[in-house]
Parts: sequence; structure tokens; C-alpha cells
Amino acid sequence: MGRKRTVREEIDVLERDGTLTHTQATTLRDAPHWSIEANELFAYLGGLIAAIGVTWLTIALVEDTSPVGIAIGMLIAGVVVGVGARLLHRPHSWRARLAEALTVVAVGLIAGSLGIFLNEAGLASEHAATIVTSLCVLLGVAFAKKTQFAATIVFVIATQILVVSLIGTLNLEDSRVAALLFAASGAALIAAGISGIGFPLSARVVGTASYVLGTFTFGVMRDGLGASLGALVLALGLFAVSTRLLQLEVIVGGAIIVTLTTSLVVTRIIDNQAVQGLAIVLIGIGMVVAASALNKRRKIS
Repeated sequence: MGRKRTVREEIDVLERDGTLTHTQATTLRDAPHWSIEANELFAYLGGLIAAIGVTWLTIALVEDTSPVGIAIGMLIAGVVVGVGARLLHRPHSWRARLAEALTVVAVGLIAGSLGIFLNEAGLASEHAATIVTSLCVLLGVAFAKKTQFAATIVFVIATQILVVSLIGTLNLEDSRVAALLFAASGAALIAAGISGIGFPLSARVVGTASYVLGTFTFGVMRDGLGASLGALVLALGLFAVSTRLLQLEVIVGGAIIVTLTTSLVVTRIIDNQAVQGLAIVLIGIGMVVAASALNKRRKIS
């Protein structure tokens, strides 16, 4: 499979073929990747400050009350912010994006209040967090393709908290299963990040970081070559996927974890530090030579 053309290269081809005029091609080349007006930034800032103010005021009013009172205050603040977001929303407008930002704040407040209610009802904090974050993940996934970024942010954050709460609930803190859960959640987020959701970059970045963390942790949690080789296989899997996706954040993450796990495997096999360094250098050179040979073969065929 040959290298895919970049956007600029595609524009060059279309210009040479006459599909685009020189003026049109230049306009496309010079167009910014994203654009935002100053008044929209101020609106985001104002909305964020107002949401924090509502939360602060509500908590201050129930500061000397019980945890249930605080939960009620958070719930009221979440509902107020959520209703404000709904009233502010206008389709195809910067107000829609501001409303989504406020919605994320509202979901966080309501989820936090629900967690406190469950904890006060007798559930352990880990169990309460698992239930609440599971609901947030389901909610986020359900609306991820219908919002510009709000639902994606909700389920991306909730997914990571869910993994942590599951590890606590199942007492997996010192188990390799915990590392595999992080890697699995990372893989799921990367997959979500290429499925047409809003703000897919956040899912890919967080997913890649989670996968890298889980894979490396899996390799170093126990002494022995087996775990290190398993981590290397997982790392190579991410890098192989990144070469197909051609998403920079996934490529960087894959390269980092392959480098780390390769070094880990070498140190588990060889005791001498100088020989370890030489072996790592030879592995790197071998990969470069193999890639060059494969590229020449493709050009010939």
C-alpha cells in the first residue's frame, strides 16, 4: 500500500488537472485549520466563570450542612447550569458551542451529586463511582455523534474514571489486569476517535496515553521476560494501527511505547549495560534497513 497524499498534495493535483483554479488552490492552502472569533472566546470565558460562580454560591449556602445537603446543592447547581445551556443553545451558532461547554459542567455537577447520594445510601465510594461513570459513558456514547464536543468529553473523562473505580472495586491495584484495563480502555477510545464522533482528537489523545501507560505498566509490574515480550507485542500492535490511521498523536504514542518496551526486553535479556545499548542501536538500525528495503520493493512492484 503506497503512501497517502497529504491535503496540500491533493490540492496540487487538482490544480494541475484544472479542477481548481490557481486562486482557489491558493485559498485552500492558506485557509487556517480552525478559526474562532474573539467574542466567542470571551463568551466561553464568561460562561465558565458564571458556571463556577453558580457552583461556588450553591456550595457556600450548604457549606455547614451534611454531605446530602452538599449533594442537593450540586444537583441544583447542575440543573441551573443545564437549563441555562438549553436556553442559550442556538443551532449553527457559536452559542451552540458555548451551550455544550456549559452542558459538560452541568453533567459533572449532577454526576458528582449522584455519587454522593449513592455513597450516603451505603455504597462504597468505588462502587458509587463505577455506577455513575458507567451512566456517563453510556450517555456520552449515545450522543457523541450528535454534539460537537460535549458528549465526547463526557465519555472520554468518564471512561478513565470508570477504569480506576473498577480497579478499586475488584481489588486489582497490584494486578496486571489493571494495566490491561487501561490498555483496553485506550484502544476503545482510539477506535471511538476514528468513528465520526465530535471532537475525535480528544478521544485519540487520551486513548493513546491510556494505552501507552497500560502497556508499559504491564511490562514492568513483574520481573521476567514474558511480561516484557507481551508488552512489546501490545506496543507493536498500536504502532501497526497508527501506520494505517496516520494520526500524529497515535503514531507518536506508538513510537514511544515501542521504544520503551524494546529497551525493556533488551534489559531483561542482557545484563551488561554497554551491550544493552549496542543491542538497542542494532535493533533500531535493523528497523530502518527493513523499512528502506520494503519501500524499494514497493517502488519496483
